[in-house]
Amino acid sequence: TMFARCYETAGITNKDRIQITPGYGLWTAGIGFQAGAEKLGAMVIPMGPGNTDKQLQMMQDMESTVICATSSYALLLAEEIQKRGISKEKIKLKKGVIGSERWSDKMRERIATELGIELYDIYGLTEIYGPGIGINCEYNSGMHYWDDFIYIEIIDPVTGENLPDGETGEIVITTLVKEGAPLIRYRTHDLSRIIPEKCKCGRCFPKIDVIMGRTDDMMKIKGVNVFPSQIEEILGTFEEISSEYQIRISHLDGKDTMRIYVETTGDYDFAVLAKRIAEKVKSRIGFTPIVKVVEIGVLPRSMKKTARVIDERYD
Repeated sequence: TMFARCYETAGITNKDRIQITPGYGLWTAGIGFQAGAEKLGAMVIPMGPGNTDKQLQMMQDMESTVICATSSYALLLAEEIQKRGISKEKIKLKKGVIGSERWSDKMRERIATELGIELYDIYGLTEIYGPGIGINCEYNSGMHYWDDFIYIEIIDPVTGENLPDGETGEIVITTLVKEGAPLIRYRTHDLSRIIPEKCKCGRCFPKIDVIMGRTDDMMKIKGVNVFPSQIEEILGTFEEISSEYQIRISHLDGKDTMRIYVETTGDYDFAVLAKRIAEKVKSRIGFTPIVKVVEIGVLPRSMKKTARVIDERYD
């Protein structure tokens, strides 16, 4: 029921053909997307992860109108369509339902532009019904969540105290109709806030903001607490680079070192661009990282979640 609501909120109907790329197995990802589609009465193309050749072939043969994927895999598919010169007439996609990992505005814009589709961000946890407990509407001003199924609180992740609406903290969820394994005040480690304003769409369901990160994402480097979202926000201000990046932390010569790898989208002086990025990062977090600028396609793509941060200090 909840995922069917997500599809309906995204304007997806029983006339659509939904291609599902998240994994199937002993967890709720792929089957959650499928159950919602079946409840809606839409056609399901249960591909599961991987095999990009087959994904693209089925997308064309079955004339898929909706793609369900992680943002990393949606970007990989968009790049592959472009690389292979597949004409837009052969791709019938209209909408994308994207979840499972945080993604930047730059990445969202790139996927939407390259695939020519509307994108919808869903929220969910395996422990709490699975995917589809929330989704953004056409105004893209946060994710509506189904408060007849779940009760959401926002707490200070350090003190555990409740925070007022509008303040950012850790999402805590209580299930209201879950049977077998109900959860009471379950700490998700996801960071967001309850948006107090009513949505322009007119829906009565409350909203949370997009997931801003996780309480366990924090990196401690040279005594400074750093969140990947801080680095992502800085990188998003540089039009010269793509949405892909990777952070590597290592311990060299007795001190911590942070290297940031980014991809350029044009013909730029790599050294000058790297220096500009390093200076801006330093102004925000207090120390200078090593920035490496590489060509588009050098950083690894993933069919699942992309590893943005690799801590090599404990290898």
